[in-house]
Amino acid sequence: MAEITFVDTTLRDGHQSLWATRMSTAHMLPIAPILDEAGFYAVDLMGTVQFDACIRYLRENPWERIRLLAKAMPKTPLSGLIRSKSLTSFNIVPDSVIALWIQRCAANGLRRLMIFDALHDWNNLVNSVKIAEAEGIEVVVPLVYSLSPVHTDEFYAQKTKEMIERLKPDRVMIKDSIGLLTVDRTRTLVPVVKNLIGQLPFEMHSHCTTGLAPLCCLESVKLGVDTIHTCFSPLANGPSHPSIENMSRNLRRLGHSPRIDDQAVETISAHFHYVARREGKPI
Repeated sequence: MAEITFVDTTLRDGHQSLWATRMSTAHMLPIAPILDEAGFYAVDLMGTVQFDACIRYLRENPWERIRLLAKAMPKTPLSGLIRSKSLTSFNIVPDSVIALWIQRCAANGLRRLMIFDALHDWNNLVNSVKIAEAEGIEVVVPLVYSLSPVHTDEFYAQKTKEMIERLKPDRVMIKDSIGLLTVDRTRTLVPVVKNLIGQLPFEMHSHCTTGLAPLCCLESVKLGVDTIHTCFSPLANGPSHPSIENMSRNLRRLGHSPRIDDQAVETISAHFHYVARREGKPI
């Protein structure tokens, strides 16, 4: 059976979902060297809201966070996020500002960017993708999952074709930000996208808002997804992502080979349990 890789989202989406983005750099740095050895394909670190929270609430320099974590984790690519033509707000930002932002992401240590447009208007992403690729950054373009009469499998098929032609990403992702995906829909949507992207690596990013994300992730692996997004158990589930412990255990039972170091996972989870207890955060 297939080897399955993981993107850890604890340092970005995990605390964004459960702790209002209040995890400090000091909470991350002590465990970073072990996280670097755990076997993750990438570690998700900086969405645009993390820049905002670092400055507004934590009184931290977000660029310094990237530099410190990149130095502490030389083996594992750190990932960031660009939302269409906006950055830390929902206002439209000039292309020159976005270009500079991407260049500084690369200069400070991010090696991977998820660049997306929630309405799948690929015209908004063309320049960003070109700049990221010129900086040597791996580009992941998501198909943002929504539930409406418009968002049919045929709609996603058309948008996937357009994306591959216009953007030529390094990897493709289904981004179920709200946790609306069901197992039945996974069974129809994933094959449609997989057939169109061919050998491009395929990722699944799903939140546990309805409790179905773990099942959707497992089902997606059966259908050709290579990489799933997870969190360590203290920051998993609820509105966050499935836990790495749950996913790796169940993937092995299904006959797959999850590429992860279980001993490192245990140590890292214990660290975040400690942080949660110390800071009075929910687990």
